[in-house]
Amino acid sequence: MAFSRPTRTTIQARVAADLERHSGQKATRRGDVYYPLAQALAGASHGLHGHLQYNADQLFDDSCDDQNLLRRAAELGIYQTRAYRASGSATMTGNDGAKVLAETLLQTDDEVKYRITEQASIDGGTATLKITAVEAGSAGNLKAGSKLRFISTQLDIDVEVTVVSLTGGSDMESIDRVRARLAERRKNPSMGGNKADYITWTLAAHSDITRAWCYPNEAGLGTVTVRFVTEDLDSPVPSATHIEAVENYVDEKRPVSMKRFYALPISPKPLDIQFVSLTPNTAVVQAAVKAELKDLLRRQAEPGGTLYLSQIREAVSLATGESNHVINLTEDATCLTGEFFVLGDITWSAD
Repeated sequence: MAFSRPTRTTIQARVAADLERHSGQKATRRGDVYYPLAQALAGASHGLHGHLQYNADQLFDDSCDDQNLLRRAAELGIYQTRAYRASGSATMTGNDGAKVLAETLLQTDDEVKYRITEQASIDGGTATLKITAVEAGSAGNLKAGSKLRFISTQLDIDVEVTVVSLTGGSDMESIDRVRARLAERRKNPSMGGNKADYITWTLAAHSDITRAWCYPNEAGLGTVTVRFVTEDLDSPVPSATHIEAVENYVDEKRPVSMKRFYALPISPKPLDIQFVSLTPNTAVVQAAVKAELKDLLRRQAEPGGTLYLSQIREAVSLATGESNHVINLTEDATCLTGEFFVLGDITWSAD
C-alpha cells in the first residue's frame, strides 16, 4: 500500500496516547503534564515525515523539484534552452548620404533597447537597418509598424524608425517544457541520429518551438529534413531566427556521416469554414467553437497532413453550449508537402 504522510494532528494524537499509556499522566489537552512534550515530538516527527516525502518525490521526473529535474535531464543530455535576442530590420528616413554607425542604440517608449548591427546610409530618403535587441527575451519582439527612437540624436536623420520585423526573442525555457522533453526522451532514447533524435534536437534548439517533424531522405538519399512550428506565438511560422537556431544546434549534434540537413519553414494554409447554421448562434458559443477548432489544429495539424471532416465536425460539436451545426465542408482537408493548416476565416450564419 502506498505511503500516506500523516497530519500533524494525527501524529500528536499518537504521541499523546503513548505518553499516557506509559506514564499514566495526561498529555492530550492544554494544562496536561505531558502536553508540551507531545506537541514538541509531534512537530519534530511531522517535519521528518515531510523530508521523507520530499526525498520520495525526487525519485521521479514528474514530481522532483526544479533543481533536481535539471540535474536528471542533464544526465540524458537535455539542458534548459537559453533565452534568445529578438532581431530583424527597420527603416529610417532622413537626408540622402546621412549615415548611422553600427552599435548605435534605439529604444521603445518602454525603454527596451536595440542596437544597429551594420552601418547604413540613406539613399532616396530611406535606409534599412539591421537591428537586434540588447537584452535576450520575448520582450524584444515587436510587431511590424512599431516605432523606435534613437537614444542619441543623429545628424540629418529623423529621430524615429519603423520596425519591419523584430522576431525570435524568447525567454529562458520553462521548467515544464524541460520536464516534457525529458519525458519524451525517456520514451524515445537516443539512437545516434534516428527520427526521434532530430525531433528532440529541434525542440531543444529554441524554446519557442512547440512541435517538430522529421523527414529522412526527402531531399535525397542521406539527407534529413525537419519542419517545425511556433504555435505559442502570434504565428506558427518560424522566423529566420528560429531556423538559424535549429540549423546551428542540430549541426552540432547530428552524425558527421549524414549528407545534408535542412531546417525548412512551413507554409501556412488557412482552414476556412462557413457555418450554414449554428445552434445556438451566440457570441459565447462562437468563441467556444473557435477555441475547439484551434485545439484541433494544435493536436492534429502537421505539415503535408490531412484533417478529416469527421474530426472538424467533432471539434465543433465539443464546443460548450453547441447543440447542432451545419458547415460548408463536404470532404477531408488536405495539405501539400510543407503546407500546414492554420485557422482561417470563419463565417457565421446570419440567423
